[in-house]
Amino acid sequence: MPLEALHIQSVRCIETLDLKADQQWNWLIGANGAGKSSVLEAIHILGTGQSWRRNPRHVQREDDNEYLVSAHLPDHFLALRRRGETREIRYDGESLGSAWMLLDILPLQSLHDDNSHFVAGTAEDRRRVLDWGIYYADHYYGTVFRQYRRALQQRNAWLKSGYGQQPWDDGVIAAGEEIQQRRQAHLATVQPEVATLWERWPGSLSGLSLHLHSGWKEGLALSDCLLRDQEQDREMGYTHSGPHRANLAFRVRGKAALDILSRGQLRVLGLAYRLAQVKILKQAGLPLPTILIDDFAAELDASARDWWVKELDLLGVQVFAAVTAAGQIPAAVSRGGHFCLAAGQLEKETAS
Repeated sequence: MPLEALHIQSVRCIETLDLKADQQWNWLIGANGAGKSSVLEAIHILGTGQSWRRNPRHVQREDDNEYLVSAHLPDHFLALRRRGETREIRYDGESLGSAWMLLDILPLQSLHDDNSHFVAGTAEDRRRVLDWGIYYADHYYGTVFRQYRRALQQRNAWLKSGYGQQPWDDGVIAAGEEIQQRRQAHLATVQPEVATLWERWPGSLSGLSLHLHSGWKEGLALSDCLLRDQEQDREMGYTHSGPHRANLAFRVRGKAALDILSRGQLRVLGLAYRLAQVKILKQAGLPLPTILIDDFAAELDASARDWWVKELDLLGVQVFAAVTAAGQIPAAVSRGGHFCLAAGQLEKETAS
């Protein structure tokens, strides 16, 4: 559901900002510290209930004790206000009890410093990106994921307690195996799309393959691994085997992508994966996310930037992208909204 208008109050360096959004391209232009990332972070907060930063302290503007982000969507109004530890979310005037509901109201795909290099990042980074695509293709996955997380937390608490009968394995096993099955099915669908998008970029290398490691010993059932690891789990106080330890591996010509690709190539490969996830949603007739891109041009040459915007243009998604200068915007998509920012204020707004 695309944003039509955005209001931000007291987020980071922004005191008050109002923006009328283009239905597809929205370019945030300004020097470092101008407030571009703050606009993107505010949208992310509105769509997820939380900051995208690993250390989200002090989201609100200095000397303010609360912040507000609201947006007009087609036929709807969404607002999130936070004061200290109290968060209020309202949709068409009605209070929402859970931030999970935001994921369906305002689907987002956010690309920022903490996740732009997920291909070369941690296994946790790659799991998050993988799970994003599965959830939006099949919302029931969110239910299974929460079931597994609850059972895992309870099992870990039992391991730390060090006594009593173990009642949580069945829940961990049932939800854990279903997560693995759904991840495998999603990867089988997304892999050919990733390869096609990757190969359309002139700087790509042939021989791309993706591999999913389940998070437990290959060839064994999860139930067998939990039984095998029980003493070690008791000693350490946590569960060693399960889909929470899964890893998505990217390989090129039989080698780890990290060992054969440059940083720029790794970023493009990650973008190809993200684009493929959105393409699958479009093919299935499902709602498309709004794409948030912090530092659009980072580590990308002109050919990569042109490739990226052309693929996004074909998908027809709404995009908010930050650049430090208008010259970084590829000519192929110079249309749309151009928003020039300085010191947290919108200095100029143009549309083409």
